[in-house]
Amino acid sequence: MEDIWRRTKDDLQDIISSNCFKMWIDPIELVISREGKISLACPNRFFLNWVRENYFPEIKRSWERHGGTAEAIHLRLAAAPRRSPQEKEESSQLPLPLPPQENGHMYRLNRRFTFDQFVVGSGNSFAFSASLALANGDSGLGSSLYLLADTGLGKSHLSHAIGNHILTHNSGTRVCYLTAEEFTNEMVGAIKQRRMEGFKERYRNNCDVLLLEEVQFLSGKEKTQAELAYTLDALSRVNKRVIFTGTQFPRDIPKLKSKLQSRLTAGMVTHIEPPDFQTRLKILEKKADNEGILLPADVAELLATHITRDVRQLESCVIGIVAKSSLLEKPIDLRLAHEVLESVCDSREAINIEQVQQVVCQYFKVSVEALKSNSRKKGVVYPRNLGMYFCRKYTDETLECIGRAFNRSHATVIHAVDNISRQIQQKSGVRSQVEFLGQQLENPSSSPRIS
Repeated sequence: MEDIWRRTKDDLQDIISSNCFKMWIDPIELVISREGKISLACPNRFFLNWVRENYFPEIKRSWERHGGTAEAIHLRLAAAPRRSPQEKEESSQLPLPLPPQENGHMYRLNRRFTFDQFVVGSGNSFAFSASLALANGDSGLGSSLYLLADTGLGKSHLSHAIGNHILTHNSGTRVCYLTAEEFTNEMVGAIKQRRMEGFKERYRNNCDVLLLEEVQFLSGKEKTQAELAYTLDALSRVNKRVIFTGTQFPRDIPKLKSKLQSRLTAGMVTHIEPPDFQTRLKILEKKADNEGILLPADVAELLATHITRDVRQLESCVIGIVAKSSLLEKPIDLRLAHEVLESVCDSREAINIEQVQQVVCQYFKVSVEALKSNSRKKGVVYPRNLGMYFCRKYTDETLECIGRAFNRSHATVIHAVDNISRQIQQKSGVRSQVEFLGQQLENPSSSPRIS
């Protein structure tokens, strides 16, 4: 078991930052009881909750890849005086009181992810409303929803919230939640075991609501795409509800068949934007309240200023501050917040439109005036589009604000962002340029300023 845990940690070290690995994975200890029960011991409850919500699914997947049984491992608190192992034992999930699913399919919804716990702001209000309407069975919105967002912006929260809401109001509903990777793995296993009919029965006839996450994983997997398309057709014929999440619009996912693209976008498509400053403050307030602490206003403003695009990272910093305050018996203040920002999060100053324009102009040797001009020369149009793409990616400004900075409409900004996104997928040269310029923006000290 020690060897499996070592290999699992090696896998995690490859996919998360070194600081996060040291903070959240290194302190975990493998514990095997005399009865053979396998546990991962965490130093405190804050730590355990954070690992369970953010890293435990990947831990279980890696554990299984290296020959272990995912269902056999659990999280628990590290040993403390006068407490029995039974008292400290923590389940890997907090299961909802649901009826058993046919064919052994398990519900894996996180009951913490509810609509009440979702912080609504200008960038996600439409996605929230659409999700709630679909969960309530509003027939006017159709039976399909695609939630589009970058990592850490809340699409999984809404997906789980839909499932939890439906089951709260109708516990007999058959809700199937899984990722596209899990759907693929189940299908491959069914083919190998010659149980494909059972697989089809599960998702086509024994499913009332399908929640399918991370559909970009389907890129290039033609057999899975074909099976999913047939499954969606079967569900659509009887008006079952289907919710998808992804980091890319279906048409932008490489090697995704047009037949499946059309089915993924047959209903409503909503885009979740990064939270603005006020929404970030509300997220921090909600997380602090859930953890039972009072987060000083200056600390909240510091975190909201430095962490602009990732809700999960905002919450990670709150957990880090709470854990460090508890373990070191320090007050929660600006000094402690700065320490956590430096060790866990990205404490760089927020990037603004002027910085983006400066970096782009320096690289392509064009002037800011040229970017703002009506010139249609290729040597100006391409840098202009890149500038608008980076503004959309790295700043909190609205489409209208970005458009004004380039003397363009918000529709032109959308077109520019889509254009560059497609080129990144199709052209390695563009992808390399975007990566290089992104590094210049993220590490301004390595890029001299224009005089």
